[in-house]
Amino acid sequence: MTKEITMSVDPWKVYSGNALAALSQISYNNCSFPLARTLKVTFVSTRDNEENVTASQDIEANISAFVRRIRQLAPRLNMVKMSGGPDPMERVDVTYHYFGSLTTQLVQITSRIDISYGFGRAFHFLNADAIRNLTYLASTFELGGEQTVQLIRQNAPTLQYLHVAYRCVNISGIIQDADGSYVEYPRLETLEVYRGYDTRTPQRYIFDGAVPFPSLRRLVCVNEYPFGDDLVLFRGNAATLEFLQLTMTRELAITLPHSNTFTATSHPKLQCVILKLHPSMMPVNYTDDPEIIRFMMDIAPDAAVRKISEWCVNQLPPPLLSLFSKHTSLQVLDLPGMSLSIWDAMTLIQSLPLLSDIHAAVPTLDPMPDGVTARNVVTYVTSNYSPMGTRFRCWHFGCDFSRRMKDKVKPFLLLALACPNFDYAAAVDYEREKFAKLLEKTIDTAAYKKHAPRLRRLLFGGWRNNLPVSK
Repeated sequence: MTKEITMSVDPWKVYSGNALAALSQISYNNCSFPLARTLKVTFVSTRDNEENVTASQDIEANISAFVRRIRQLAPRLNMVKMSGGPDPMERVDVTYHYFGSLTTQLVQITSRIDISYGFGRAFHFLNADAIRNLTYLASTFELGGEQTVQLIRQNAPTLQYLHVAYRCVNISGIIQDADGSYVEYPRLETLEVYRGYDTRTPQRYIFDGAVPFPSLRRLVCVNEYPFGDDLVLFRGNAATLEFLQLTMTRELAITLPHSNTFTATSHPKLQCVILKLHPSMMPVNYTDDPEIIRFMMDIAPDAAVRKISEWCVNQLPPPLLSLFSKHTSLQVLDLPGMSLSIWDAMTLIQSLPLLSDIHAAVPTLDPMPDGVTARNVVTYVTSNYSPMGTRFRCWHFGCDFSRRMKDKVKPFLLLALACPNFDYAAAVDYEREKFAKLLEKTIDTAAYKKHAPRLRRLLFGGWRNNLPVSK
């Protein structure tokens, strides 16, 4: 049965009544969607239809009748997703007023809305005051800032999910209204804030005593924390926060450790931490950036972290190796571009019993342990490391043109000998066939032939995401 309806709508056909006429030709008995939950509407404005709209027409009546017909065809809708918008060259007097009416009525069908990129200044004509009791709101308000802020604030008592994307507008209004009163979102569990890259100096904020998100379980801040050194987003939700994704700027890396926001017992439910570095800080250097390292050592020290992600570090210094090893609940370690030896990798896998996925560069064999050579390395691994890491199963890696192909295959063969369930190395597509051929060739050599049945289980495939820990 249909669960999602996708429509491409020309607003001018709605205004003229032609869209309603087309829908009315559909028999309710032959074409209804009683189980549909989501309506996806893409507005494609065709200016050729503009001439069909005259001043004598009751445009508001045509809009209302069109929306009613949709409700009849799909009575159980609980989500409306809208994208696209008017052509900027259209008649502004008609376009934005009636487009605002059309989108407002569509939104009123449900309590969950997703308003995607492309609306632009049409937001100014959305009747925010008529939209109440939303539980889910995803929107961008680059050009319609005030209307969107109003829409968010007045639905604060009921919102459970809020996603906002912005770049050059001030979003402090979602926390503090024009009278200076703080806004509280008592039911909000997910907050996702995406800020487009902006070269301007971030604004300073002071929200003394504000606790806007007391029930937050999932917090995502992409590209930049929105409120400078005021950690208002973390206030009052330490007992509920389960998922945290941050883009680390140098300011945030200094502010967070010094704030004592994260202590040994502060976040008992925190399960997944994704730390991404702002482009201005990559790659991080252990010597030059001790604040980053200190924060990583302070966050969730109760070892409840399941994923550390997209933390670009060129090398793995001993303090970091120790840091990762203490997070015994770690399941995914995502360190794109990190170069580490197969020996450090095995140390990590040994100390992390739940680790299943590593995202990093192809491990190196050097430096070899004392007394280990290319002749005896297989015996050394099977004698000292096997079996270990029974949960470990996948290594994701990218391109590395600085190393010969055969130097990339051998570390994975050794890892397969140590870890009984490691059977998947996720290579970039154009290297997969080369890896597969070289793998077979290497297995047939004297050093590895004895273990051929086990090693032939190792696959070099495309990238995949085995563990949905970010849910």
